[in-house]
Amino acid sequence: MKSDCENTARRICICDAEISYGEHLMEYLRSEENLPCEIYLYTSRASFLEKETPATARLLVIAESQYSEEIEEAGFLDILLLNESSVYREKPENLSKYQSVDRICGRVREICAGQPEELSPSVRHGKPMKLIGVYTPVTRCLQTTFSICMGQLLAKSAPALYLNFEAYSGLENLLDRSFRGSVSDLLYFNDCAREKLAGQLAFMTEKAGELDFLPPMESFIQLRAIRAEQWIGLFQTIEKVTDYEYCILDLSEQVDGILEILRQCDLIFTITREDGISGAKLRQYEQLLTSTQYEDIFMKTRRCRLPVFRELPESILMLSRGELASCVGGILEEEDLI
Repeated sequence: MKSDCENTARRICICDAEISYGEHLMEYLRSEENLPCEIYLYTSRASFLEKETPATARLLVIAESQYSEEIEEAGFLDILLLNESSVYREKPENLSKYQSVDRICGRVREICAGQPEELSPSVRHGKPMKLIGVYTPVTRCLQTTFSICMGQLLAKSAPALYLNFEAYSGLENLLDRSFRGSVSDLLYFNDCAREKLAGQLAFMTEKAGELDFLPPMESFIQLRAIRAEQWIGLFQTIEKVTDYEYCILDLSEQVDGILEILRQCDLIFTITREDGISGAKLRQYEQLLTSTQYEDIFMKTRRCRLPVFRELPESILMLSRGELASCVGGILEEEDLI
């Protein structure tokens, strides 16, 4: 931590009482080669205001808990607020404190370089986006494999996006790479800074073959905390600001309001099996739809009974080939999707 500022060079100042977070952000910014400013960390607004003025601070990156009327009235030209409460403020500019440090540093670079923020597109150019749900109460029936295979086949002819709603998706391990944040970041922007969502979406989208996907929640605790209306709002925004023709939802009971989300889908695939236990689960699910007045979900649902495959691709990047792809392709042809 630096406290004494003997020279008058303008600098980037971080103000956050969470010392470990502030030090991590400071070290990350110091590793950036194209930042012309020195980086200083303060653990309270009092120590910051004691040492800094608008003449010395090029940019103030401040935690929401340290922001105050005194800071607001001090005349600092560039302030980036690290939002801790998810309550969006119009001013100063604010980003979620809990998104990846990469993205926070990216915005710091833009501000220091004097670059304007990229405007989010607001007009859709392609066809209306078709929301496709995949859900079955039957376990271990290749639902995720089916969903990704379907997305990869659809992506060959039109832009397609995949979202996973499992408690433990395992996608980072399956693809052997780390993701830049998760879909929770997009939910934050959709709730609090919708005009920035398109840029964030483009930044964090990953690929599995030709299929785009958004990194899923890191834990089922996060997943359960998101309300159905937040998900539905995100789907609507994605349709407005992208040209995806298909959005595949790989759903599970972990997501709040799953029946309401299924109701929003244009088409639903439910995988079935022949054994008695699977049949009993499906009947109970269908009885639930009837008793809760979600019978309209029946009209959009296509039951799919998959054969026993002799061999499945070892990598999810290869799901668009082989027996499974032929089977799923036939299902999509029946629905006039390919």
